Amino acid sequence: MDYEITEKEIVAQVALVHRTPVTVQTIGESLGAAFGVLTRFGAESGAQWAGPPFVLYPEACEGEFEVAVCMPVAPGARAGDAVTVEEVPGGVAASTVHVGPYHEIGPAYAALQRWMADNGRRPAGGMREVYLNDPDSVPPEALLTEIDWPVE
Repeated sequence: MDYEITEKEIVAQVALVHRTPVTVQTIGESLGAAFGVLTRFGAESGAQWAGPPFVLYPEACEGEFEVAVCMPVAPGARAGDAVTVEEVPGGVAASTVHVGPYHEIGPAYAALQRWMADNGRRPAGGMREVYLNDPDSVPPEALLTEIDWPVE
């Protein structure tokens, strides 16, 4: 797949956040459980969703690492057990969209790294994966995942 890479400004977002440890082997199950925590808490607390869900990854995803699973919310959301309300910072990022199953996303990251090298940019933090559609509503080959990688 050819990836179109753009540089864009990501705006700061207020989100319900649940942090969880994962490994490459457990990431799918762990993210599903974390999104379950957030959606249940959001429904119970009356939070108003304000955009697509996303996950913040550290720069190094080796061994066991922590991710922040985020659901953007309107002002007035409250925190609870294992759920915080945070303003997730924005900034300049190299961005692309992967179409297809989550486990086939590696080439999108490689394309972003090539783009950075070709354009004199360097990574400036961990990556953000924004899930633009629902894996319960579309087949795996139709999943849309935006990847935003902060650059300097």
